[in-house]
Amino acid sequence: MSEKNKVKESFSYENFVGKKIEVSQPTLENLFDDDIKVPETWRDHWQDMPEFEQNDNAPYKTINVHFRTKEDYEDFSKKIEQSLTIKTKSIWHPKLDITKNSLLRWMEDDES
Repeated sequence: MSEKNKVKESFSYENFVGKKIEVSQPTLENLFDDDIKVPETWRDHWQDMPEFEQNDNAPYKTINVHFRTKEDYEDFSKKIEQSLTIKTKSIWHPKLDITKNSLLRWMEDDES
């Protein structure tokens, strides 16, 4: 690059390349101004919320299957009766019945 094509820096900065810098661990309190009180625990904020329990949905076993040809891949798709495309990364067997999240709603009965 010629001197003619170089652009002069318009801002000066400190070069920390090769230097070790001590940085404090970020916390939730670091994000707020001093006049905002951050709850001590999540329980202070989590009031009158519905109970929730996350089930363990991990698979029992995961395997990789290799196919020599496109025809072998299509044959496998027919045998397991699942639609596979070239973009398919994983499947469940038997086929997993998936409900779209957009169809799920939280409903409560009116007490009045």
